[in-house]
Amino acid sequence: MTVKALEVTWTRHTFAAMGTVVVVSLPASSDATTLFGRVETLFGRVERSCTRFDQGSDLMRANADPASSHEVAPECAAIVGAAHGAYRATGGLFDPRILDRLLAVGYDRTFAEVATAGAVAPLPSSDAPIRGQWQPTIDSGKKAITLGATPIDLGGIGKGWTVDAAAAMLASEVSAFLVNAGGDLAVAGDSPDGDGWTVAVEEPRDATRTLAVLQLHTGNCATSSTGRRRWIQGDQERHHLIDPRTGRPAAGGLQSVTVIADSTVTAETWSKALLIAGRDQIDALCQQQQLAAYWVTDSGETAHSPALDPYLIWERSNHA
Repeated sequence: MTVKALEVTWTRHTFAAMGTVVVVSLPASSDATTLFGRVETLFGRVERSCTRFDQGSDLMRANADPASSHEVAPECAAIVGAAHGAYRATGGLFDPRILDRLLAVGYDRTFAEVATAGAVAPLPSSDAPIRGQWQPTIDSGKKAITLGATPIDLGGIGKGWTVDAAAAMLASEVSAFLVNAGGDLAVAGDSPDGDGWTVAVEEPRDATRTLAVLQLHTGNCATSSTGRRRWIQGDQERHHLIDPRTGRPAAGGLQSVTVIADSTVTAETWSKALLIAGRDQIDALCQQQQLAAYWVTDSGETAHSPALDPYLIWERSNHA
């Protein structure tokens, strides 16, 4: 997902965080330098607390003994709470208790390291369904969490939560902005062109090919895709979106799902849950939850829910 080029009346700040590129755009008349610094600091603070690639992070200290209570940064406690809310809202299609499955399929380092390592040796199989209810305990007063019996991963929802937190901070200072963390997106007000923000939905395995253009004014958007974070393990191609019903990378016939919602956490949650649910269930789930969603099947066909119609301003034909 990309956002069209910004005019010179705006100013833009780009930095690396959470395994992606974060772009923040603000009107040039605002106190942009200070606000850019506050957003970058927020992303850095959340990443240090919630990364699974540092055994000393708050998340990994809790994962090392998930049945015990651990004091963590307030952001970490809030994101665990958001993950539990997503788990309940999706009936378990979104389930962060997939860390051991990610490790087993070879995603045991940052994706940059996985992508440059070549083929990954197969590990002992742990591709069993995730069973039992997830019932973490979050004490927001003491900023303490108890995860339960199973370690968790907060990658996607942590990024979405941070985009929302950055947007809330910016909204108290300026009337228009963009925060885009690798496709997890929050916008407000008028863009440099003065008529909302146009967002391109890209072909999952070819970012140069636009499949649809969406228009937002104030809102949030996220895309989950199997097209980018892929690698070879043994003789099999893998991706990072684990289906908790099988313990294996999702194989429901969808390459990507884009969702527009009233928060980035909600968009991130449902884009992932819909992709895992798969092609046969996505229509019914969108109708049931009144979701504005656009998706691409494994065969390259595209479709969208009726709730997306107000946002869809251009779409490439399936036969183009």
